[in-house]
Amino acid sequence: MKTIFAILFVCSSIHLFAQSKVTDFSPDGRDSITYILSTQGSGFKVDSDVPFGTQPSWQSTLDRQVGGLVFGDYDNDGDLDLAVGNYFSNSYPPINEYETQIYRNDNGTLTTTPAWVSTDMRSTTDVRWADVNKDGFIDLLAANGNQSLVPSVIYFNSPSGLETTPSWVSNDQNWTVGAAFCDVDGDRDLDLVFANQGETNIPTRPINILFNNNGVLSTTPGWASADQMITNTVAMADLNNYELTSEAKEFSASGIGGVFHLPFVPVYSVDSIIVNGNITNDFCSDAISGWVSLGFTPTQGSIVRIVYTYMPKADMGACKWVNYQSGVYYNFGGTMGITPTWTVGNTNSQKGMAWADYNLDGYLDLAIGGSGVATVLYINSHGALINSPVWSSASANNSTQDLIWGDVNKDGYPDLTLVHFGSRRVEIFINRAGFLDTEPTWTYNPATSSTAIAYGDVNGDGWLDLAVGTARTPVLLFLADPAIIPVELNSFNSLVEDNLVNLKWSTTTETNNKGFEIERNVSFQTGVSNNQAEWSNIGYVEGKGTSTRIIEYNFTDMLIQAGKYQYRLKQIDFDGSFKYSRVLDIDYAGPSGFFVEQNYPNPFNPSTKIKYITPTESYITLSIYDVLGSEVKSIRSGLVKAGTHEVNISASELSSGIYFYQVKMLNAKGNIYSSTKKMIIAK
Repeated sequence: MKTIFAILFVCSSIHLFAQSKVTDFSPDGRDSITYILSTQGSGFKVDSDVPFGTQPSWQSTLDRQVGGLVFGDYDNDGDLDLAVGNYFSNSYPPINEYETQIYRNDNGTLTTTPAWVSTDMRSTTDVRWADVNKDGFIDLLAANGNQSLVPSVIYFNSPSGLETTPSWVSNDQNWTVGAAFCDVDGDRDLDLVFANQGETNIPTRPINILFNNNGVLSTTPGWASADQMITNTVAMADLNNYELTSEAKEFSASGIGGVFHLPFVPVYSVDSIIVNGNITNDFCSDAISGWVSLGFTPTQGSIVRIVYTYMPKADMGACKWVNYQSGVYYNFGGTMGITPTWTVGNTNSQKGMAWADYNLDGYLDLAIGGSGVATVLYINSHGALINSPVWSSASANNSTQDLIWGDVNKDGYPDLTLVHFGSRRVEIFINRAGFLDTEPTWTYNPATSSTAIAYGDVNGDGWLDLAVGTARTPVLLFLADPAIIPVELNSFNSLVEDNLVNLKWSTTTETNNKGFEIERNVSFQTGVSNNQAEWSNIGYVEGKGTSTRIIEYNFTDMLIQAGKYQYRLKQIDFDGSFKYSRVLDIDYAGPSGFFVEQNYPNPFNPSTKIKYITPTESYITLSIYDVLGSEVKSIRSGLVKAGTHEVNISASELSSGIYFYQVKMLNAKGNIYSSTKKMIIAK
């Protein structure tokens, strides 16, 4: 399990053409750069914790100025397609084509030429997928703008396909630079938020919200901020977790792919995924677009049940350019405040903003990209952003155009990815158990200015792949290769029985593995959550050194009282280096939660009753086992409501003797609880 630290620098042959200087403008027109064009980009890798190589796995064939990238399954075939929004600028040499395009995913490979092209060209700065009209098909938003203040548009999707000519056109006079979907007013449809700026004469504009009424999106703004400024990004999140809403959605698998779109965004968490009654943790997801991609393809007709938490009535983060303070506008029960309640306290030029729970304390933290200054991170302390950054990038590249979060190494902690326009670079900062690297862990320098990034799972392996857009070269794709990362856990799960939690994990191979420290973080029901500094070591399990076979481990802990328990493994090598596992969350309701009574009568012949209590809606299995542990009868399997349940059991077909019955509960958050009791049949 040794983590191999290697420095790799791949620099392809670069041909400097005589008189080949080019000039690029950023999608918002605020920055420009003149440089000598090279033929191919170069990659630099510091550490094997990033599963990407130093050269792209795929690239398109068309040169475009890419304003935005977003993945979504527009043709409903179970895999993620890549939508590209292109913009127009006064670049030199000019690129005169700027349609919106989609590179279709065919069996895990993107087409190199667009499979779908819009009939219009409007200079697109951002693209987003969402089911706007609530018909079950994701629609494509192109957020548009330039000096002509061209309107934004939506291409609606239907069983007959995605329209190429938009049937929704905004009625505003803005240069829209960024967009976000969210149920701002809490009426269970997705409203549209625009980050705006103006043209040269009047460069400022308010932020706007266009409201959706039962699937009909208004073309005119229904809300405007009181302040006018140059805004490049809007990002939605429930700052204090007051409006978090749990939702369950069932899908019937097509048998072709494992991608499913959740109807409400932004997503706070994917709590559990159950495929034909079996829970799976083999997936990746995107909180903004709302897709979930399994690392396998369920058989046709399989029932896939996804329980997730989304954020209606969310607060709005706004990232602003020089002379204006980035900040957060609070949402007061479905009414957005017209001025920011929290600001960064300075007027530094900033571009790019994204929320994620980087330290896994249950609250979403805020990263803001720097344009001429460092990128920074503000921690959310129990619903309030602190006033000073807890992290700043030490990278020499401070020309951020956009940034996104994504758990690239699947350790449970979101990692931060930046795209720089002026320095022509993409950077990934790995999150090490709640502490971000200050220097980039992985970088790639495209041949031209970098403008856009997006994560998706193109090959359906449950790992995030990275798409990169530039100002004048083809779109690039880096496929994740899990083999690059040192040995990872094959599985890490928990089973709660009465007041005991049994942690189980396995490895596929091990190299120099000394062992595992088991760490716990507890937040009892006092209204106060713990942070990453309060993890405690509660045990140790010795490793197997070096092995090429599957090895299983377990550890049992006692749950003291009701509360939220978190567990993680600290895998330690013989040289003292270590790495953390993902975090398991267990919400223990205590004795008054899940409970199974002794059957009555007992002994019995031929029938008895079993009563059990479920504190929440849960998936229940009830089975009878003989003394050898073999299942002899399955009594119940299915979803039950919260409350007390009584089951009449007839055992007329079983012989006299001692048996055991087990009730197992899987709740919406993916926690498994189990209780086993003895019963006697006396004939």
